[in-house]
Amino acid sequence: MIRRRGLRYEAVLDRVKSRIADGTYLPGQRLPSVVALAGEVGVGISTVREGLRVLEGLGLIRIQHGRGIFVSEELRWRENPAEALTLTEDATLLHILEVRRLLEPEAAGLAAERASPEQVSAIMAAAKEQERQILTPGGDPVPADFGFHSLLIEAAHNPVLSRMVSSIGELLLDGRRRTTRIPSTYAKSIHYHYLIAHAIELHDVRQARSLMGEHMADLTNDVLNYLTGRRAQHPASPERESDAS
Repeated sequence: MIRRRGLRYEAVLDRVKSRIADGTYLPGQRLPSVVALAGEVGVGISTVREGLRVLEGLGLIRIQHGRGIFVSEELRWRENPAEALTLTEDATLLHILEVRRLLEPEAAGLAAERASPEQVSAIMAAAKEQERQILTPGGDPVPADFGFHSLLIEAAHNPVLSRMVSSIGELLLDGRRRTTRIPSTYAKSIHYHYLIAHAIELHDVRQARSLMGEHMADLTNDVLNYLTGRRAQHPASPERESDAS
């Protein structure tokens, strides 16, 4: 289960994103050093590096070893940097969901086949904790949600899969935080999590795989509908549309 301490890098994400959005950091511009960012945000150097890895995964910065950290030149709409930031993050979120749809149904099937009794109990406990956080005013269901899916990966007992998912762990967590903005997403995820946990408890490989596939498809559909609706409310200007074509 992920600990709140592990989320300190979000302060780094928020600081850099806000400065891109308000035009303080422009495309191609060099950012302050890791040490300077650590002092500015008030976190450790290792925390800054975690945040920078996520920002690079989101396509917002590029890290050139020996040269420095630069705002991505893909954020090219200088007259509206906030819009460029949002569009880049939206595209990355959809890419993350594509990866999850490829990996997680099979991981759930393997977990149903291989999970130990202790792992089954931990998976069910994560689902219960997520529900508790959802029902608690001001609660944060993201760590338990992330923990649920992480426990499934562990229960699959495939070290290569574990390493693959671990290498993009912070990016996956950032994606989950973005989906909390979508109404009903977490209420539906609890429903799926309990069903998946029960299928794993019964060692029903086919059902666990099928339910996780449905869960990922439903989540992707919710995200697409949310992004489409938001763009309809805030369409890009004709000038930027022509620039992007």
